Amino acid sequence: MDPEEKEGCDWELELMQLNSLLDLLRLAAASNSITVLLEFKSESLGRRVIGTFANNYGATKPDVFSYVLYEGENDGSFLVYKADETGEQYNFSNGISPAGSMAFPLVKLPKEPKWFSKRFSNEQE
Repeated sequence: MDPEEKEGCDWELELMQLNSLLDLLRLAAASNSITVLLEFKSESLGRRVIGTFANNYGATKPDVFSYVLYEGENDGSFLVYKADETGEQYNFSNGISPAGSMAFPLVKLPKEPKWFSKRFSNEQE
């Protein structure tokens, strides 16, 4: 694709807000590939956002960024999720996750991505 074609190319992206961080972690746990979570402070929404892209390899359109607005002060390099007979739990961690749990890398972005903020500025117009 030449540079002129790239400029005119619209990326079909659906934003899907989930109810809770547990919902996001369930979605990540159900993925059959490595899931990375992105975290950034949204100036558009005035809150902390944690989310991930659906890994659909172009099988469906549009691509989906599933996210939650997270108000907690917890911090770490990984979000660790565990579901067992006692229920579901998660915690932020900087170390190794316990046996029977899943650790999702948490990549912190220095600022809100334009593809996210642009969507909310377009909706307000």
